[in-house]
Amino acid sequence: MSKWSEIRNDFHDTEDKVVCIDAWLTDDDNEDGDVIAKINYETKEIEYLDEDAKTDSYAQEVIKETLSDIDNGDYKNC
Repeated sequence: MSKWSEIRNDFHDTEDKVVCIDAWLTDDDNEDGDVIAKINYETKEIEYLDEDAKTDSYAQEVIKETLSDIDNGDYKNC
């Protein structure tokens, strides 16, 4: 079971060349999300900003999906 109710990988920073893994604790639309990890889309290096993201199954699922997207060239022209 994950501590997060939603995790997304839909924001990337072209200046730093990272995909941000954002997470929300609740389904409340007024809640601000937190960046729990960043993945460099040139090196695939993962920077964890929340220690729980290293072992959380939901977070790891989104991180693996993002790495696969990087391998497929989704961020190649950024």
